Amino acid sequence: MKKSIWLAAGIAGLFLGNPITDAQAEVGIRIGDVRVGIGDRPHFVIDTRPSFVYLQDQGFSVSVGSPYDIIYYGDLYYLYRDGSWYRSSHYRGPWDIVRERNLPYKIRGRRWDDLRRSRDIEYRRHDRSYWEDRDRHDRDRYDREPRREDHRRDGGR
Repeated sequence: MKKSIWLAAGIAGLFLGNPITDAQAEVGIRIGDVRVGIGDRPHFVIDTRPSFVYLQDQGFSVSVGSPYDIIYYGDLYYLYRDGSWYRSSHYRGPWDIVRERNLPYKIRGRRWDDLRRSRDIEYRRHDRSYWEDRDRHDRDRYDREPRREDHRRDGGR
């Protein structure tokens, strides 16, 4: 009896002592353009909030110095990668695929070569500190993890 208890404890120790492998389970349902669940969302690694240059003639901001082409418009981030558009409410994601016809009118049909050229011209018009100071408040605000806010009527009391 004592031997079988030690044997069971040893086997349990082996299972508990081994690191868990990278197992992931995802569930997703897609109905037309609507995605339910987290499913097969793309993963983009963005460590810090990118700096943005506002293009007045376009009416939105374009990322500068980022490994990805990102537009910030209407409190949403739009990322263009390998011919596809993605949208997120936070620069770290999660990102959802967006068809071009579902993009905001101001973004739809814009060529990235033209946007990059406009961004570079606007960026050169001002010294670096102009954009860093202008963008600092938003960058500090969005670098923090999103907070859960209590929306109860009694104010959380």
